[in-house]
Amino acid sequence: MSVFRTRSTEVEAIKPRRFSNSEALADWEVCTSTTVGVPITITPARREDRALLEAFFERVSPQDLYYRFLTGMKKVDKQRIDAMVRDDDDLSIDFLALDSKTEEILATAILVAENDFETAEFAMCTRDDAKGKGISWALLDHAARYAEAMGVKRIYSLQSAAHSDALQLEQEMGFKVRPSPDDPALKLVEKTF
Repeated sequence: MSVFRTRSTEVEAIKPRRFSNSEALADWEVCTSTTVGVPITITPARREDRALLEAFFERVSPQDLYYRFLTGMKKVDKQRIDAMVRDDDDLSIDFLALDSKTEEILATAILVAENDFETAEFAMCTRDDAKGKGISWALLDHAARYAEAMGVKRIYSLQSAAHSDALQLEQEMGFKVRPSPDDPALKLVEKTF
């Protein structure tokens, strides 16, 4: 960090904060095991992951698509997948949890920071056959630690009140869960650092 001198004070030049899939590859790609021993790799999404993401979302149930996007979409379109793998938006990053053996995507998590970079919204999606294995826990923990390391002070998500498994997981991880002030069908899930 550089220091600029003015007449009577020193002012530190603040390094701009940003999310970057490519920059995160160096320090935020990790091979790990879940709490129940499932070996996974957590990695930022890359352009070459496009086909893997298409295959992942083909295996996601309509209900889980609703929970992830809070819309009735039946298929994740090209523009949404392009947004997940691009690296030209300093306010968003996508992490993937991969099966360490097959390299198939088991779960995804996105962080989208607000312009002041104090707060970021998160959203996750896990394949049905990957649930109950600690994958969602490991991925959300990883994304939260990344957000904190990048200077974000609070992460939050709006979730369907019917998504009881996710809400329970987040409460167990120390997130606060309360009714959304704008919609009784949603819950506001948040954690401050």
